[in-house]
Amino acid sequence: MSRLRVLHVIQSLRGYGAERQIATLLPLLRKAGVDAAALAVYSSGLSDEERAELGYPVIELGRRARSDYSFPLRFVREIKRFAPDVVHTHMHVGKYWGRMAAMAAGVPIVVHTEHNPCDIRRSPLERLIDPMLSGRTACVVTFLEEQREVLASVDGVAPGRVAIIPNGVAPVPPVTDEQRVEGRRLLGVRDGEYAALLIGRLEYQKNQALALRALAALAPELRGRMRLALLGAGSEGATLRALTSELGLESNVAFLGYRSDVAKLLPGADLVLMTSRFEGMPLTLIEAMLAGVPIVTTPWIGARSMLGDGTYGVVTIDAEPRSVAAAVAWIMGNAARREAVAERARAWAVQAYDIQRMAEAYRSLYVKLVEKRPVALPQAQVAAL
Repeated sequence: MSRLRVLHVIQSLRGYGAERQIATLLPLLRKAGVDAAALAVYSSGLSDEERAELGYPVIELGRRARSDYSFPLRFVREIKRFAPDVVHTHMHVGKYWGRMAAMAAGVPIVVHTEHNPCDIRRSPLERLIDPMLSGRTACVVTFLEEQREVLASVDGVAPGRVAIIPNGVAPVPPVTDEQRVEGRRLLGVRDGEYAALLIGRLEYQKNQALALRALAALAPELRGRMRLALLGAGSEGATLRALTSELGLESNVAFLGYRSDVAKLLPGADLVLMTSRFEGMPLTLIEAMLAGVPIVTTPWIGARSMLGDGTYGVVTIDAEPRSVAAAVAWIMGNAARREAVAERARAWAVQAYDIQRMAEAYRSLYVKLVEKRPVALPQAQVAAL
């Protein structure tokens, strides 16, 4: 068989979890014999120098606004020009525009990764066209078994067309003392203070307001030592800043905006906090595990599976401020406990969330789809760990 040509459709290559995952996955696919390229629906978000260093082609559609009426035609034209065997779509713009453009271009195989499988919000139009698109999609990929069930009920995806492929990141060595000192310096944390990071867009999904209310609910002594850094930007920024003031947390909370140096900040953290309403398989948690930073998260669908039912991090009882505060107090109240949880989590993440394993699972999926073989879904590889 000649080298497969696979075009990944995503909104941009600069951003948060999904964008970073694609940017690191594509070079590995190319090394594995797949002619992989990225199509950024908007700007790629990369400088000329960054594009030159990628190691794979990037097509930029440069969609400007909803009034960009030539955008669908350009979309189809660029897909035809690349002539892929497989179009692999990501995120909301890929789920709808990407799949429709691929089908209009006559691409025989369309794969979609559902990065937020448990976000059940749909417009009436989306509810109308989801079953049609799902029926013409060769495979939908998500991360955990519980999420397969959600896709079947919400989007009408036949369970047999859902593959489970966990996210992965490149392995990193254990954090050094020097990295921890530098991370704390960058975060502005003093001796005797605890640094908690909440990484993600300031949007409804991430629910940072819950983190602020949980911080306010901590016992005064612990609250006085906690420093919460919010890493991300988004439409809820002003509301969250106002809530911070209302709760009297100005000295406890720092809004750091979008940061491209998260890998340098993580070693300085004592805790990674996640208060999301829903998630897929957040890279933030995998990276925290590898950095040896303990995790507290709300019980979004899949959280318990990802964290080994509490073995690799703390999953709160519910999404109430007092419950989150209690979980934070429990993990922060015992240094030996934090260290033990972090060590178990790192050992698990190294084997379970390796990006080479992820790349091979995708390559194998593409080959089987192109060869029109029955798809042996990759979740068995995870179960065998």
